[in-house]
Amino acid sequence: MNKNQLFKKYSIDESHNVWDDSIDNWMSVELYRVMHDGKLPEGDNSVVWICEFLDKTKDGRFVSGLMTKRNDFGSLYLTAKRMIYSLSDDILNEINKL
Repeated sequence: MNKNQLFKKYSIDESHNVWDDSIDNWMSVELYRVMHDGKLPEGDNSVVWICEFLDKTKDGRFVSGLMTKRNDFGSLYLTAKRMIYSLSDDILNEINKL
Protein backbone atom coordinates (compact mmCIF):
# COMPACT_ATOMS: atom_id res chain seq x y z
CA MET A 1 0.00 0.00 0.00
CA ASN A 2 1.19 3.53 -0.72
CA LYS A 3 0.15 6.91 0.68
CA ASN A 4 -2.40 7.61 -2.07
CA GLN A 5 -4.08 4.25 -1.45
CA LEU A 6 -4.09 4.83 2.31
CA PHE A 7 -5.62 8.28 1.93
CA LYS A 8 -8.22 7.00 -0.54
CA LYS A 9 -9.19 4.08 1.73
CA TYR A 10 -9.87 6.41 4.68
CA SER A 11 -11.06 9.46 2.68
CA ILE A 12 -8.16 11.61 3.88
CA ASP A 13 -7.52 14.91 2.13
CA GLU A 14 -5.63 18.16 2.71
CA SER A 15 -8.26 19.37 5.17
CA HIS A 16 -6.94 16.70 7.57
CA ASN A 17 -3.52 18.34 7.59
CA VAL A 18 -4.62 20.79 10.29
CA TRP A 19 -3.75 19.58 13.80
CA ASP A 20 -5.59 21.48 16.53
CA ASP A 21 -3.41 21.13 19.65
CA SER A 22 -6.19 22.02 22.05
CA ILE A 23 -8.41 19.20 20.76
CA ASP A 24 -6.29 16.66 18.92
CA ASN A 25 -3.62 16.15 21.55
CA TRP A 26 -6.27 15.05 24.05
CA MET A 27 -8.38 13.13 21.54
CA SER A 28 -5.36 11.15 20.32
CA VAL A 29 -4.84 9.85 23.86
CA GLU A 30 -8.55 9.09 24.17
CA LEU A 31 -8.46 7.22 20.86
CA TYR A 32 -5.60 5.10 22.17
CA ARG A 33 -7.60 4.33 25.29
CA VAL A 34 -10.70 3.40 23.26
CA MET A 35 -8.66 0.95 21.22
CA HIS A 36 -6.66 -0.46 24.17
CA ASP A 37 -9.29 -1.23 26.81
CA GLY A 38 -8.89 2.08 28.62
CA LYS A 39 -5.12 1.77 29.05
CA LEU A 40 -2.68 4.59 28.43
CA PRO A 41 0.33 4.17 26.12
CA GLU A 42 3.34 2.64 27.82
CA GLY A 43 6.16 2.26 25.34
CA ASP A 44 3.83 1.15 22.54
CA ASN A 45 4.90 2.93 19.37
CA SER A 46 2.47 1.13 17.08
CA VAL A 47 0.13 3.35 15.07
CA VAL A 48 -1.82 0.86 12.96
CA TRP A 49 -4.56 0.85 15.58
CA ILE A 50 -5.64 4.22 14.15
CA CYS A 51 -6.64 2.41 10.95
CA GLU A 52 -8.34 -0.26 13.03
CA PHE A 53 -10.41 2.45 14.72
CA LEU A 54 -11.57 3.87 11.40
CA ASP A 55 -12.26 0.35 10.11
CA LYS A 56 -14.46 -0.26 13.15
CA THR A 57 -16.45 2.91 12.48
CA LYS A 58 -18.02 1.04 9.56
CA ASP A 59 -19.68 -1.23 12.11
CA GLY A 60 -22.85 0.44 13.36
CA ARG A 61 -22.77 -1.53 16.61
CA PHE A 62 -19.27 -0.23 17.41
CA VAL A 63 -20.29 3.35 16.67
CA SER A 64 -23.56 3.24 18.58
CA GLY A 65 -21.86 1.56 21.55
CA LEU A 66 -19.14 4.20 21.59
CA MET A 67 -21.64 7.02 21.19
CA THR A 68 -23.62 5.63 24.12
CA LYS A 69 -20.54 5.81 26.34
CA ARG A 70 -19.07 9.06 25.02
CA ASN A 71 -20.35 12.31 23.58
CA ASP A 72 -17.21 13.12 21.60
CA PHE A 73 -17.38 10.60 18.75
CA GLY A 74 -17.07 13.34 16.10
CA SER A 75 -13.87 14.66 17.67
CA LEU A 76 -12.43 11.15 17.96
CA TYR A 77 -13.25 10.45 14.32
CA LEU A 78 -11.75 13.70 13.04
CA THR A 79 -8.61 13.26 15.15
CA ALA A 80 -8.19 9.72 13.78
CA LYS A 81 -8.24 11.11 10.25
CA ARG A 82 -5.76 13.83 11.21
CA MET A 83 -3.54 11.18 12.80
CA ILE A 84 -3.56 9.12 9.61
CA TYR A 85 -2.56 12.21 7.66
CA SER A 86 0.27 13.14 9.99
CA LEU A 87 1.49 9.59 10.73
CA SER A 88 0.99 8.13 7.26
CA ASP A 89 4.65 7.20 6.78
CA ASP A 90 4.76 5.32 10.09
CA ILE A 91 1.44 3.62 9.37
CA LEU A 92 2.61 2.52 5.94
CA ASN A 93 5.87 1.18 7.36
CA GLU A 94 3.90 -0.94 9.83
CA ILE A 95 1.33 -2.11 7.28
CA ASN A 96 3.99 -3.06 4.74
CA LYS A 97 5.91 -5.07 7.35
CA LEU A 98 2.85 -7.25 8.07
